[in-house]
Amino acid sequence: TVSLEDGFLWSDEFSWKAIEQTQSYAMDGTLHIQEGKKKSGRPITLQPADQEMGWIKLRELRTVLEWSKLQEENFKLKFEQPHDNREFIVKFNHQDGALEATPVKGIPAVSMDDYYNVTLRFTELNDGD
Repeated sequence: TVSLEDGFLWSDEFSWKAIEQTQSYAMDGTLHIQEGKKKSGRPITLQPADQEMGWIKLRELRTVLEWSKLQEENFKLKFEQPHDNREFIVKFNHQDGALEATPVKGIPAVSMDDYYNVTLRFTELNDGD
């Protein structure tokens, strides 16, 4: 388990489209709509709300980095806030860049307790994915 500081924003929470749809016209001008509901694949991008938030200590960052290198591994992402206690089964989203980190002080770390701003990208899975 790695706990993340407060201040992470789920930046793409409301931009994902659960319905896939195509529209086309027949030769007589009739509109044909095909649609289906996606079963999984929702992106979960956690990024700092600003540079003063969303920090992680180097020791935890290295743990998360090692986890991101595990293939075929799923993880539980759990929000623990008074207004939000949802849980998700996720994989690291390597296609879009699973992890980005920069030192908060703008210089190389001198301690395992130095903080980094981090962006984490996951893909939500459903059972059986």
